[in-house]
Amino acid sequence: MQERTGLITFQGNPLTLLGPEIKTGDTAPDFEALDTDLKPVTLSSLDGKVVIISSVPSLDTPVCSLQTSRFNKEA
Repeated sequence: MQERTGLITFQGNPLTLLGPEIKTGDTAPDFEALDTDLKPVTLSSLDGKVVIISSVPSLDTPVCSLQTSRFNKEA
C-alpha cells in the first residue's frame, strides 16, 4: 500500500495517508463502508445508482459538524 506523508495534520500532528491520491475526475476505487443500518456496503454494490460520498471522521470536531450540517441542508 502506498504511503503519503507530510500532506495533512490532525491536532498539529502529521498523519500518514494510505493509498494513491484520488483527483477530480478519477473513478473512485471500490471500498467498503457502513450504511445507515451499520451494515457493510461496497461501492461496487451500488453500481448504476447515484452515489454521493461525504467523509466525516468525527462529528465531535467543528469542521466535520459544519460539513455534515451543510451537506444535509444542500441534500
